[in-house]
Amino acid sequence: MNLVFDSISASWQLLLESSIYILFGLLISGLLRAFLHPHAVARHLGGGRFSSVFKAALLGIPIPL
Repeated sequence: MNLVFDSISASWQLLLESSIYILFGLLISGLLRAFLHPHAVARHLGGGRFSSVFKAALLGIPIPL
């Protein structure tokens, strides 16, 4: 029983510690959705050409940081 309680407690602490990053990501995605037209994003990042893959990779570099 103690193992279950410790697992739940550790999961809750992890959620509390990561909540600011989750909220920040939701805020950024909401702002991008509000100010960028989906067709413009599809035009630059869609199509599977080398340039669109390169642009997507450059935009994705800061994500793990």
